[in-house]
Amino acid sequence: MKNLLLSLLLLTPLFAAPAAAQDAPSRAYTLKDGSTLTYARPGLWRTVGAGPHDWGVFVKESFKKENLPWLAAIGASTLILIEYDQKIYDNTKRLGKKLGISSVDKTKTYLKVGGVSIFRGPSDLGSAFYFVGDGWVNLGLMGYFEARGLLKDDWRAAQTGHQLAEGLLVTGFTTQVMKRVSGRETPRAATAPRGVWRMFPSFKDFQAHRTRYDAFPSGHLATCMMTLTVIDQNYPDKWFIRPVGYALLGALSFQMVNNGVHWASDYPLGLAVGYGVGRAIAAQGRTAAKRSGPQAVRQQALTMAPYLSQDGAVGAAMTYRF
Repeated sequence: MKNLLLSLLLLTPLFAAPAAAQDAPSRAYTLKDGSTLTYARPGLWRTVGAGPHDWGVFVKESFKKENLPWLAAIGASTLILIEYDQKIYDNTKRLGKKLGISSVDKTKTYLKVGGVSIFRGPSDLGSAFYFVGDGWVNLGLMGYFEARGLLKDDWRAAQTGHQLAEGLLVTGFTTQVMKRVSGRETPRAATAPRGVWRMFPSFKDFQAHRTRYDAFPSGHLATCMMTLTVIDQNYPDKWFIRPVGYALLGALSFQMVNNGVHWASDYPLGLAVGYGVGRAIAAQGRTAAKRSGPQAVRQQALTMAPYLSQDGAVGAAMTYRF
């Protein structure tokens, strides 16, 4: 996952943008309350390629006048939590110890191929909480929706899987940029109470000493919030998605502080990024599907595409169509 995000930041354009479809067949899904969701024919790379456009929508929507109070709330809650970060961290550690929840990540390898770890999973309650944000859950959900879409010819499921793939790239890109700007120490690497902020660390130093710089904001929480939002936006008829999702986010949030991976003040912006990206991706997908005729599929000037270099590095490339 880290190599994927690193490639996204560094690669130059190598792929031509896909041509817009002349026709856009769509399917409507009527929900129990009578509302209808409409989806275009699934196209994975067309969806992923829309990432830069949808990132722009996310930024534009975030700074609309009506959202300024929310931005102020995010900023205020972050500042308040920074003031109490050390107390929250210490008390969380004490509570975890009292409840018998380990403060050490005890995920272990369950599958190796050629000596290489392929799958890691939890071995106790603490590592189970942390595993929620480890990436495997997000990838597993994406795989589930992709498989359901393929096997059952379900366009809503397929589009949800595609949107999750796009969301992983966009959220990862966004949080990585923010981390490399803020440069905040994680609790377990802190050299002072509440951690030291070393803004704009060099690329080399960041890669060599990640725990010195990558606390703010929480990429784990942003990615999980994006995943929950995309699924919830596409399946509003499933009542259990939000309560189950929020419960898992709560468990993850507790354990990341308990593990010393994040401060509580890393969370408001992480949650906001995940929610905003998820809403933008899901809404843009449905908007495109509701159009008809030659304009049904957006013609992207700036697109993303998968990339595999000659030395085997996996990533994503961006290209601009003049």
